[in-house]
Amino acid sequence: MSLSIFIRLALLFVIPFFMSLFLTPLAKTLAYKFNILDHPGNRKIHNEPMPLVGGIVIFISFIAGIWMGGWQTRQFLGIVFVGLAFIIFGSLDDAGIKIRARYKIWSHLFLAFLLIYFTGISFLFFKLNIINWVLTACFIAFMTNSMNMLDGMDGLVSGVSFFSLFFMGILAFNSGQPELFIMAIVLMGAVLGFLKYNFNPASIFLGESGSTFLGFMLAIFAIKINIYSLWNVAAFLGIERLQTISFIIPLIILGIPIFDTYFVFANRFLHKIKFSQPGKDHSHHRIHLMGFSQRDTVLSLYAIQFILGFIALAMVNSGLQQFVALLSIVFVFFVGFTFFLTRVKVYS
Repeated sequence: MSLSIFIRLALLFVIPFFMSLFLTPLAKTLAYKFNILDHPGNRKIHNEPMPLVGGIVIFISFIAGIWMGGWQTRQFLGIVFVGLAFIIFGSLDDAGIKIRARYKIWSHLFLAFLLIYFTGISFLFFKLNIINWVLTACFIAFMTNSMNMLDGMDGLVSGVSFFSLFFMGILAFNSGQPELFIMAIVLMGAVLGFLKYNFNPASIFLGESGSTFLGFMLAIFAIKINIYSLWNVAAFLGIERLQTISFIIPLIILGIPIFDTYFVFANRFLHKIKFSQPGKDHSHHRIHLMGFSQRDTVLSLYAIQFILGFIALAMVNSGLQQFVALLSIVFVFFVGFTFFLTRVKVYS
């Protein structure tokens, strides 16, 4: 890598980082002025009203970083358009205009179909496109809501997103997808600048606009990344379409929000509790109830994120036996963590 390319990549990280760093205090002031705040309550773990405009800061910093880097394509403009729609829609909830969960999901599905229409971003699992489009929209809606549900502690979603983007960026670089690599670098800078204020003790929250936007962006990375080195595994298993195997890698990187959503829904189903009901029954709540401080809980989940990320990277150049072995480790971890956290009682 030449020095000029390195400097340009560094600027793509530094520009959104400092924009996010300097815009966040201004956004906090405006949030207090217009009462865009998350007030304390029975299911909350903060004791003072907190600004909910982190998503707007990250979005503006991300757009500015990409624009200054001179990288704009039709597909990127489509991503920006739909991403802005997620920001606006989430901001309605942050501003106190509450929307029922079912309508949020339908809205997220609609926005996902808009993305497919404008950009062509879609799974390629099946020959019939309509099936691929439906699966793509469902996955985007799943990730946006998973990240929103995970957003229950200072710095959790922003930190998990930062480290997920780090590993997604490595995958994009190794697979020769420069546009994804650049997007990962820019978004990492925007998130890290915000994380300075969002880590415990936080002075600002992502809000629904921020958590759904980050979930939306991570879903795009997971859909678009191709791991070409896994062709040998796909060929051995007789799988014609690479993405069927390749998609497993980003799913492992996104293991924390995926696990948390599965874990909460499974437990609420068993205890006959409404899925849409807010509560302190998430994985991070249970770790916190074990005696961990809020900061230590989030740091432990960061560590798990690193482990999952390195397992995913190890699978990239593995043969069939190594691929299956590493996948089995993730599965055992998934099951073991389920039983471990279930022992923490959160329901009366």
